[in-house]
Amino acid sequence: MDINQFFSRLDTFFANREMREAELYMKESLEAAEQSGELRAAIAICNELGGYYRKLSRYQEGAELYEKALAYLEQLGLSNSEHYATTLINYATTCTQAGEKERALSFFQKAAAIFEEKGLTTDYRVAALHNNISSLYQDAADLPNAEKHLRMALSVLEGLTGTESEAAITYTNWAQLCLASDRLADAEEKASLALAAFEKTGGEHDTHYAAAVNVLGKISYTKGDYTAAIARFQEAMKLIEQEFGGGNMSYAVLCDNTARCYQKLGDAGLAETFADKARSIYERLRP
Repeated sequence: MDINQFFSRLDTFFANREMREAELYMKESLEAAEQSGELRAAIAICNELGGYYRKLSRYQEGAELYEKALAYLEQLGLSNSEHYATTLINYATTCTQAGEKERALSFFQKAAAIFEEKGLTTDYRVAALHNNISSLYQDAADLPNAEKHLRMALSVLEGLTGTESEAAITYTNWAQLCLASDRLADAEEKASLALAAFEKTGGEHDTHYAAAVNVLGKISYTKGDYTAAIARFQEAMKLIEQEFGGGNMSYAVLCDNTARCYQKLGDAGLAETFADKARSIYERLRP
């Protein structure tokens, strides 16, 4: 299997927003790679499909793919390789979103140890690692450690080129942290830096752009401008729906955010409409 050709065709599906066709293509390609014994191709496809399922909040399906990829890497004698570490990071990210925070942290720490042993401390994946660890600390309300890891992520990215997307994600996470710390001015500054970085990489064409738009909505909400906040939340909802549909956890959170805005504006009907949308998604996704 020509893995470059696989990714080229997959990119075409995504560019045309043919999401069902993309999923079917990944599943068929994985089966073909496994049947022909092309484990390296199978590993790459497992990681790609696992990431796709994470966006759809289909965490268990993603976890099974990462387990399979790790097993294939071990079979190839690559259990201490950077590819193993990358798969651990992807798996840990899924665990984080699924609420398995302790498991996620153990995977991140194992990946960090591999990168350090390999001398890859300035690799862009190390920046992603710090970003993810920061999110775990933020979820645990340990904001000083969360901010420390964001600084570490940026220190890695500053020494690299072509990492505007990673920098944008880092600034988005930092803006969210500043909001959690009641530092509104800092949140606005970091959000502006995130948007500037996204503009260099195609802006709304990056799947993480919706998160930055969501932060802008939260900033407007904090400032009491609920109409502007609704516009931002609905913009983020549209971006997510275009890429992954409206049945995932990110979409549900945005519905919740929008409902709170309408409550503040005294529109009980629309508040309940969006709250109901959020509840229906939560009920379907949560075990």
